[in-house]
Amino acid sequence: MRSPNRVFTLSRFSIYFEMVAQTGSIRQAASALNVSPSAVNRQILAVEEEMETPLFHRHSSGLTLTTAGELLLAAIISGKRDFELFQSRLDRLSGLHGGVVEIAAIEAVSDRLIPDILSDVTKQHPRVEFKLQTLDFKAIWQAVSRNEVDFGISLAGKSSRQVRIVSTLQAAIGFVVRPDHPLAQRDHARLNHVFGSKLILPDSTLAVGAAIQEGLAQHNVSLHPTFTSNRIASIKALIRSGLGVGMLTQMDVMNEVKAGELCFVPLTESGIRPLGFCLFYNTQRRLSAAAQTTLDLITENFHALAEQNAEVAS
Repeated sequence: MRSPNRVFTLSRFSIYFEMVAQTGSIRQAASALNVSPSAVNRQILAVEEEMETPLFHRHSSGLTLTTAGELLLAAIISGKRDFELFQSRLDRLSGLHGGVVEIAAIEAVSDRLIPDILSDVTKQHPRVEFKLQTLDFKAIWQAVSRNEVDFGISLAGKSSRQVRIVSTLQAAIGFVVRPDHPLAQRDHARLNHVFGSKLILPDSTLAVGAAIQEGLAQHNVSLHPTFTSNRIASIKALIRSGLGVGMLTQMDVMNEVKAGELCFVPLTESGIRPLGFCLFYNTQRRLSAAAQTTLDLITENFHALAEQNAEVAS
């Protein structure tokens, strides 16, 4: 009497059994599988004995399935479909565990926002590799248009048939000071609050510098900085040294504000518009699972930052 807890293995048997069912012959099945007929016959006899029921009617002209054999064949075929579906899902999942994600981004996000996001991705999927290029905003749009990277983050632009914008973010421009500076106690500030102060400004080769200059020019306001620089890192270093009041976007100093090293004070009634960023990719590029996961995380961060900016503005 067979034990109800005993389970026979269908791996090799299922292959032999299905081939015998198709050919109606143990010898032909063995030839197709490149094994000996005795090996095929032993597998089938062993399972018939364990199941205590014949799986084939044996005739002089060959073998045909019994009712039990037909039920078993249907179960094996169904199991193969389920396994193929599992393999397909596993292949999609494995894309998250390996592969390369290529990103082109401007300095404002490549040095601050992106590292935190990539840290989150690598904790979940340590085998994913990243290639991050810091480029100027025109070069990023070109890299995405030429399908050279998975996606880009640059200054706001327009969607097209080839390039799709996934998410946008408006980064407020304001004053950046040390926590011990009088401006640090304010929720908002105007330009006249820094008249007479030493100013540390980004030059016009930086997007934030160009936005500041444009806003000031439209309102016929002149600021005479003591220091200018074409590197955001240098501007923050000068501010930390207590050499003056800086002007940057909220995104430029998000990590320093979080750490309590610097304070960001939004500008009001200045005519200086927020700096617009966008996340975009080439519609002709098929994103890997890892690239899509990274893209989704950046989108979530853009939305979270937009909500924070809205709270600051209110």
